[in-house]
Amino acid sequence: MNARATKKLVAGGALGAMLIGTVALASAASADQVGDDSNVDVSVEIESTVEPGNLAFSVASSSTTLSEVDSTVPETREFTGTLPEVTVTDTRSADQIAENSFWYVLGSASDFTGEAGTIGAENLGWAPALVSGSDSGLVEAGEGVDPELENGPGLVDQDLLVSAFDSTEVNPEGSWTANADLTLRTGEDVAAGAYSSTITLSLFEDIG
Repeated sequence: MNARATKKLVAGGALGAMLIGTVALASAASADQVGDDSNVDVSVEIESTVEPGNLAFSVASSSTTLSEVDSTVPETREFTGTLPEVTVTDTRSADQIAENSFWYVLGSASDFTGEAGTIGAENLGWAPALVSGSDSGLVEAGEGVDPELENGPGLVDQDLLVSAFDSTEVNPEGSWTANADLTLRTGEDVAAGAYSSTITLSLFEDIG
């Protein structure tokens, strides 16, 4: 099993650029400004990292937020949100793909932590969905997992988000997009406060 790419989401990636400049400032107490301010616009163009002949994936946003809703389970509090869209792109030619190979995206979550305490990752579940369909029918979303409070395992171990049954057969379609509904369930006595978790998404290709 070979990892092709790994992204992280704060649950709450994406390519980014940071430009940092420094300037020495005279003390406001000992210097008077001469003339008006002048502004300098800074721009940067970042080209796509998906080169011809690659299997890769990208995530539409580096974060998402869960909001409380009426709980569907007695004596619990429930918070829901949506995983940002994950797009898998295959620009390889057919002769670059190994026979009987298949790709898949897995996800797992860390515990929610904050000043108020910790909420285990087993309390977070997801329900994946294919946003852009597959004409071949050979790309499907995973079945998902329920939070532990509903007798499910939660998103603790790597769980399937989306997969292709045959890399060669689906290759002409070019790209596929999936997301997932997220559900966090806690006890009614959970401590109030801000919590954060990281969902790690990984793209693999294997040979059957």
